[in-house]
Amino acid sequence: MSKLWTMALALIVGAGLLAAPAMAQDSDADSVGSINRGGGEGVNTELGKKGLVIETDGFKLGITTRVQFRLTYQNEVGHGNDGQNGRDFVNFRVRRAKTTLSGYIFEKEFQYKATLSWASGANIIEEAFFRWAILQYINVTAGQTKLPWNWEEITSSGSQQFVDRGYVNEVFNQDFAKGITIDGKVGEDVSWLKYWVGVYNGVTKGEADFRNADQALPSEAFTNRIVDGDMMVNLRLETHPLGDVKYGMNDQRGEDEHGKPIFAIGLGVNWLLGNFNNTNIRPDESGAGATGSGRSRTSHDTLAVTLDGHFRMFGISVDIAVFMRHTEFHNHGRNKYNPTNPTRNGTGNFDDLGFTFDVAYFILPKQLNVGIRWNWLNSDEVWQAGSTSRRFGVRPDANEIGLSVNYYVHGENLKLTFDLLYVSEQLPLAMNADGAGGSQSIQGVYTSPPARSAGSLSASSGAGASDYADTWIIRLQLQWIF
Repeated sequence: MSKLWTMALALIVGAGLLAAPAMAQDSDADSVGSINRGGGEGVNTELGKKGLVIETDGFKLGITTRVQFRLTYQNEVGHGNDGQNGRDFVNFRVRRAKTTLSGYIFEKEFQYKATLSWASGANIIEEAFFRWAILQYINVTAGQTKLPWNWEEITSSGSQQFVDRGYVNEVFNQDFAKGITIDGKVGEDVSWLKYWVGVYNGVTKGEADFRNADQALPSEAFTNRIVDGDMMVNLRLETHPLGDVKYGMNDQRGEDEHGKPIFAIGLGVNWLLGNFNNTNIRPDESGAGATGSGRSRTSHDTLAVTLDGHFRMFGISVDIAVFMRHTEFHNHGRNKYNPTNPTRNGTGNFDDLGFTFDVAYFILPKQLNVGIRWNWLNSDEVWQAGSTSRRFGVRPDANEIGLSVNYYVHGENLKLTFDLLYVSEQLPLAMNADGAGGSQSIQGVYTSPPARSAGSLSASSGAGASDYADTWIIRLQLQWIF
């Protein structure tokens, strides 16, 4: 099997190398034109701005490959009673290597896309879907897609302002999902309304992370937390009243559109329910554990909402988003939950808030830009293990501040990105097996922050002040798309 994948990769990448790099969103990009090769009359092979494109009557195949090579320096600085220090590193890495095959079959309205991620380990299939483009107002997509919930996650990793998406996005985004999506647009010259609505598998990311994560390849047989009854419903609405704003985190429009102000407003609503097994969040009071089928007796339903706005003019871009998430927990059967036995030993719900603010400006149009980022996260603290205050948490509260510089050699197809980040995480007393804290169980984004010890909370008002894990991150990345 490994030889097969190696041969497939070699063939695809070899074909893609025939395409000349060009500016991704530039109508003036260089192109070596079109040539006809073997295959007979009516077969056209185009080398140019969209990689390698093969098209004939009733069939189109486009092949593009995106690679990101990165150098990262990370310096962790802790302060407070239980801070950390010294887990520093410098590292070269191929962050992404993806090949996308897309086009149509039989008729132009029968569209397809498959994205293979060579650097992601076991889950090589990132996207695989079929789309029936019926009308402007209604289209149907079936398969695995990037879930259309929040703007920053929908934006391709190749079109980010920073090397990667922000801290808050990594806490709230809904990743890839398998299911059926209906989408459409209302408006002819202006997109007064774009919508996406769909139903999907509801695969919980982890036993303490109640987001969707359905990128794995489960079989149809029953397996815990994957198939039996878990589900997710998603809705996204957008309006672009002055003209469409392209998915991205800066303004790359040409001189003919440069001075025209445009903006978009989006709303995403996601409801995910599924079973999970974490006795620290919801104890197994009866000792019953899972059902005979192996399914957990504890479930959650999570409602996540995001509201975002995006403005573009004269090379200036502003992107703002607010995130809200409410998670409720339920016990079933013999594992019925009793909040007084033991006292406050289980979580009733989580309420998390987040905010992102990104601004970018092209100093040299379409060639050099700078950007700033601020992310803020308020992660809920909860009762746990009979505690007398809300000292426990799944995630730290966090602030992220960043500066980025992009140099575009050939648009997104060949660019160099530098960014500098400062991340400050406020440490809760983490949940672990005995509820005493002190474990490495808090979920950070760039690190796995340590928990505070119980002593730092009870000694005095001074000692009870929050400890912090502060992280400095410097990244340099080269991206090429062909």
